Amino acid sequence: MSVFSQTNVGILVDSVNLSGFASELTLGPIAVDVLDFTNYAAGGWKIKKPGLIQFDATVKGFQDYAATGVNSFINVNNVGTVQTITVSPTGGANVGDPSFLGQGNLTGYTPIGGKVGEPADFDLAWKGTSVISRGLMLHPVAARTATGNGTATAFTPPTASQSLYASFHVLSVSGAGSIQFTVQTDTLVGMGTATTRITSQSFTAVGAQLASVAGAITGGFIRCQWTITGFTSVTFAVAAGVQ
Repeated sequence: MSVFSQTNVGILVDSVNLSGFASELTLGPIAVDVLDFTNYAAGGWKIKKPGLIQFDATVKGFQDYAATGVNSFINVNNVGTVQTITVSPTGGANVGDPSFLGQGNLTGYTPIGGKVGEPADFDLAWKGTSVISRGLMLHPVAARTATGNGTATAFTPPTASQSLYASFHVLSVSGAGSIQFTVQTDTLVGMGTATTRITSQSFTAVGAQLASVAGAITGGFIRCQWTITGFTSVTFAVAAGVQ
């Protein structure tokens, strides 16, 4: 039995990479409402059935009020808004790294805390507004200057009762233009007969999106593509998962 020690967790929220600020992360609980269906025919035993499922997420870390700090990107104005979240327990620096992706409503924000002389800290909390799917990183955080294809990686495709999800995070752009992503699958790692499953919105600035397609998909390999028009450089990340 191996024990995982978290030392390099990737945390992306909309267009912000929180990894360099965060010191504590909790993804969960992922909990289901347990509903009472007890009736007179139950023989004196309670009958419970599952209801709705929701996840929670919290991130705590060190606050910074500089132009590049957390408060410049996530602040009181964002409370009550839905944000796209991607968490990579092993860092997310490589294609195929395990990742969790979903959307949450920012329900809590503590802009500053701590004692005198100590580092200022922040506290963020979300309530899930979508599924949380376990998947993998298709494109780690990196800058690209031209249209291209990501590296294909093996994955387990969704069944008829499941969906394929993809998260897109555009963290920075240079110049004026647009970028659009696709997620493709194929039966072979060479992706010679790749089929596009998900197409993102066209981003003309920093931003994020969670997209999905329902139903069974054939093919045990997956990759992302990106089409850059006008921008001289774009830093982004893409992940995909099944639920």
